[in-house]
Amino acid sequence: MGRGPRFWFPLALLGFAEIGLAAAQLLARRSRAEAEAANLLLRPVPAGPTYGRLQWMSQDDFHALGGDLPTGPAWLVALGLVVLGTAVWYAVALRPVRTGRFALGTVAALLALPLLDLVGSWQFRLGDGLRGPLLATLGLLLLAAYERSRFVLLAAAAFALVAVVLSADTAGVLVSAVLVLAAAFAAVLRRPPDTLR
Repeated sequence: MGRGPRFWFPLALLGFAEIGLAAAQLLARRSRAEAEAANLLLRPVPAGPTYGRLQWMSQDDFHALGGDLPTGPAWLVALGLVVLGTAVWYAVALRPVRTGRFALGTVAALLALPLLDLVGSWQFRLGDGLRGPLLATLGLLLLAAYERSRFVLLAAAAFALVAVVLSADTAGVLVSAVLVLAAAFAAVLRRPPDTLR
C-alpha cells in the first residue's frame, strides 16, 4: 500500500455509503408517493354486497409492511459496511501479526454499532435521522485518534457540523457525503507521487 495516509479509504467509503443512503431515501419517498397514487386510483367503489369483503391496502398498512424505509436501520447497515470495509482495508495495509485480536476488534466494533444506536434511542431519545450521523462522527473521531491525524479530526468536525447540526435529512447526507469524499480526495492528493502504488 505504500507509505502515506491510509485514512483516505475509510473517508471515501463513508462518502459512498452516504450516497447510497440518500439514494435509498429518495427511492423510498418515490415508492411512498406511488403507493399514495395507487390508493387513490385503486380504491373500490362502495357498491353492493362485495363492499366490505374487497378492500385495498391503505397507506398506513403499506408503511407498516415495510413500504417506508426507516432511516435508523439503513444507517446501521451502511455504517456496518463501512466498518467492515475499513477493517479489510487496514488488514491488507497493515498485515497485523495478531490476526485473532484484529478480527475480535472488528467484531466488537460491528456489535457496538447497534448497542450505541439503542443507547442513543432509549437513553438520549435521539431521532432516527440523528443517531446515524452521530455514530459516523464517532467513527471518524476514532479514526482520527488511531491515525493521529488533525486532517481527519477537521473532516470529522466538518462532517458533524453539516450532517448533525445543520441538517440531518437527505440534503445533509448528500452534503456531508461530498465533504468526506472531498477530504478523501485531498488526502490522496497530499501523498507523495512515489507512494501511489
